Amino acid sequence: MVKDNLAAHLREEIISGRLAPGERIVEIVWAKRLRISQTSVREALNILIAEGFVQKGSGHTAQVTRLSDEDIQHSYRLRSVLESYAASIVAREKCALGELDDALAAMRSAVERGNVREFYERDLQFHILLAEKSGNPILVQAIRRIILPLFAFVVIRIQGARTNQEQWMRSLDQHQRIIDALKTGDPVFAERQVAYIVNAFLEETLTKDVMLSVSPLVDLGSRVSAARSLPHS
Repeated sequence: MVKDNLAAHLREEIISGRLAPGERIVEIVWAKRLRISQTSVREALNILIAEGFVQKGSGHTAQVTRLSDEDIQHSYRLRSVLESYAASIVAREKCALGELDDALAAMRSAVERGNVREFYERDLQFHILLAEKSGNPILVQAIRRIILPLFAFVVIRIQGARTNQEQWMRSLDQHQRIIDALKTGDPVFAERQVAYIVNAFLEETLTKDVMLSVSPLVDLGSRVSAARSLPHS
């Protein structure tokens, strides 16, 4: 469909940096440029808004997602409250966690193959799954509304960049610790552990050298494989 193809095109323009964070996407301009209807452009933008790559206020022109450090801090603090609450429910209800194990395995695989974008897509999937396992649709909706722009903005910033090896190892370990906390069946412990880890994610995001080149993600492959057999703290 036209809207899906256009959404895919604009998504790649955003991730590649050809459309920069904060840049306006004017419907009529893109409609004329691509010789398609303005309605198709609007529908494509709605897809990207739902994915977090585009923001649009009431009555305002759409623009590529841009978050200030203050926006990020506010979002993560609310995310910490909501995700930790979801974790307490999942632990108390002793929900099946196989899908979270699979999502983490996919994250490890992405690291081994040096696919940064896929790593963050699987990371997002992990947290959406955690929310969904709470069985609370209002909670799921609230968490999605917060984390989609966060993940989209991170993908925009890191695409094509090299990253700190320790960051990836730390992230994999933190996600494993979330699963381990949920498996205890202790809602208080799970809630506290997830709150602590989400706050750690905030610190990672705000660290100015988090995107700096130290060594390629692909170099982590052997280290990730070895880490699989190590106990987690």
